Amino acid sequence: MKSRSEIRRRRVALAERGLSLALIDWGGEGPLALFSHANGFCADTLGVVAERLRPRFRVIGFDSRGHGDSDKPKPPAPYAWEEFVRDAVALADAVVRELGATRVAFGLGHSFGGTCLMAAASRRPELFERIALLDPVILPRAGDPSGWRPPEGQPHPGAVIARKRAHVFPSREALREKWRERGTFGDWDPRALELYLRHGFADLPDGRIELKCPGAVEAAVYELGGGFDPWAEIAKLRVPGILLHGGRGNFPLDFIRTFCAQADALECRSLDAGHLLPMLAPDLVADELLAWLDARR
Repeated sequence: MKSRSEIRRRRVALAERGLSLALIDWGGEGPLALFSHANGFCADTLGVVAERLRPRFRVIGFDSRGHGDSDKPKPPAPYAWEEFVRDAVALADAVVRELGATRVAFGLGHSFGGTCLMAAASRRPELFERIALLDPVILPRAGDPSGWRPPEGQPHPGAVIARKRAHVFPSREALREKWRERGTFGDWDPRALELYLRHGFADLPDGRIELKCPGAVEAAVYELGGGFDPWAEIAKLRVPGILLHGGRGNFPLDFIRTFCAQADALECRSLDAGHLLPMLAPDLVADELLAWLDARR
């Protein structure tokens, strides 16, 4: 593949899925790397990690349905996690064909994006050479008390927050100042925060800005996650991979190690960071990934 240094943005129509997804092409040299982001965000939040991997890969990220600049079907049904898995397979197929590649050399997914990417690799092992899962969302099986799950019989706390969150703000400058005053996102890497502020919000005609991911979409993703079984997918996984666990996140390490043990090819490492690993500690994440890749050359 050709070396590229400029960042380009475009959309890919997935006719078999009935929608179009937005891509960000960070350029780079080498084989294809494909990035999938967390719920409520967009591919640009993985931009710092992408820049670190660009000397080794042609790095492309995509906005999931309902997020960023991708199509936004009306919630809730289109946001079942099964739909995201099928989107990931279709998108990977399309990009591989377009670039004349043989497969995705390195698939990376964060949070629910990691869970869905893992399922895509499980179902289509010939399409992925290696994968990295950044603190994927793994809910326990029925009767297993060891993991984290939303309180039974109550609304998902993430969905409640998403529906209450303000969506329109006076300007990026005003929002940045508001975050600074309240300490919101205070533990984010400043580079990741600026990428989110720039690309996670749309400009309105009156000069205000609006979150690109509607609260109803983010809430639907939270609420429908319980209907997806990652344990069935991990049992079939044959693609080599690494899972980077957020040591200060929601998922107990022993529980995640049990999950990883279901697949011989999936390694587990825990990092001293919260759930939003690529936004909190992108250089640490990149260092771990590059070291893991180097060990497999």
